Amino acid sequence: MTTLFAGLAWQARQRFGIKAEYLHVDTTSFSVSGEYASCEEDDPVPIAITYGYSRDHRQDLKQWMLALATTHDADVPVFLRPLDGNSSDKEHLSAAVKAVMKQLPEAQEQQIVVFDSGGYSEANMKSYNEAKIRCITRVPETSLAAKTALEQEYEQWYPLSDGSGVAHTMDLPQGKERWIIVRPPARLLAQRSRWRKRPRKRKRSGRKSSGISRCAPFRAKRMPKAHGNRQ
Repeated sequence: MTTLFAGLAWQARQRFGIKAEYLHVDTTSFSVSGEYASCEEDDPVPIAITYGYSRDHRQDLKQWMLALATTHDADVPVFLRPLDGNSSDKEHLSAAVKAVMKQLPEAQEQQIVVFDSGGYSEANMKSYNEAKIRCITRVPETSLAAKTALEQEYEQWYPLSDGSGVAHTMDLPQGKERWIIVRPPARLLAQRSRWRKRPRKRKRSGRKSSGISRCAPFRAKRMPKAHGNRQ
């Protein structure tokens, strides 16, 4: 299925002239109902429908997962792989990134893969550097290097031309990475301050909750980002 899908996607890109310079890779989960009993030993089992981390917040249901890669230009899917319901992003995002790069035919454009922090780890970034895969991702704040970067002074970092943050080339065990720390604009900080005051006002007014769920306020934070290409 994955090979057939990749072939059809390549044909579509060629016919409509869609570029694949930037590729966005991610995983998602699909909750299902039913028992889904285990198959017999001789029956092929392409994926395991089982319990895992549910993005639908339905821990009571079994699920299966899907790794998908799309082009930034026109959002055309170029890679698809069904996964077990308890698959790990750190393992399968990395595998999807490498599979995407292998399945794409030789082209004039230089591909850059974009994925979230679930695919970032020392082992994954080292493998990307060795395979010369250029990537853009977000470094998890749980990373010791990220915590250190956020706490240190920025004399060795240089400002971005648009004033949105600072950048620095990090020399890490997995290789060199270009990190960017984004600073939220003053207007976002002011808006966050107003949002924080709203719950206190509702509490003092003594109004009862309407029972309608509300989205949590956006928290503008400095987020480290890493560029995974080799320097």
